[in-house]
Amino acid sequence: MLATAGMAYAGTSDVTHLLWALVRDYGLDRLKAKVTRPLAGLRVAGYYGCHILRPPQVMDFEDHVRPRSLAALIAALGAEPVEMPSARKCCGFHAVFPAERDVFKMTGTINADAVAAGADCIVTPCPLCQMQLDMRQPEGRAATGTAGAMPVLHLAQLVGLALGMTGGELGLGRHVTAAVHVAARAGGR
Repeated sequence: MLATAGMAYAGTSDVTHLLWALVRDYGLDRLKAKVTRPLAGLRVAGYYGCHILRPPQVMDFEDHVRPRSLAALIAALGAEPVEMPSARKCCGFHAVFPAERDVFKMTGTINADAVAAGADCIVTPCPLCQMQLDMRQPEGRAATGTAGAMPVLHLAQLVGLALGMTGGELGLGRHVTAAVHVAARAGGR
C-alpha cells in the first residue's frame, strides 16, 4: 500500500513515547525554557500506568520500580509533583468489559490515592489511562465508596497549559470529571 505513494517501510523506526521524547530527546531544560505560564502552586500526581514501564526488558527507559521521569517533567513545568502509591498500577482499561467490577475498584483506588495525597489533578502520559480514570471515575468512586472528584489530564494537556495554551484550547471542558479549574489555577482559563 505504501508503494503506491512512493514510500516503503523497512521496520527501522524507533517507536517512542511522548514522555520519553520530551525527557530524553527534547530535554527538560529546553522545555523549561519554553514555559510561559509556570504551573506554580499546582500539585500534580503523576500516573505512569503499566504499559509505559512494563515489561522492563522491552520498555527499558527508566527504573520500572522507581520511575522519576514524570515527576521531573512536572517539576520542569513549575508544578509540584505529588507521590501516590498507585502511580505504577494498571488502570484496567483493557479489562473493563470482562471484569467491570474489579476495574472500577482499580480506577476508584487510583483516584482516591491522588485525593489522599493532596493532588489537584492527575497527569498521565497514556491516553487510555487518561480516558479510563476520567470517564470511569464516577463508577470508580461508587465501587470504592470514596468521594472527591479528581481531574485527570493527559501529559500533552499539562504541557500545553505551561506553554501558554488555554483550557479551552486543550479541551479541558470536555472531561467527564471537571478539569477546567486546573487551568484556572494555572492562570489559563
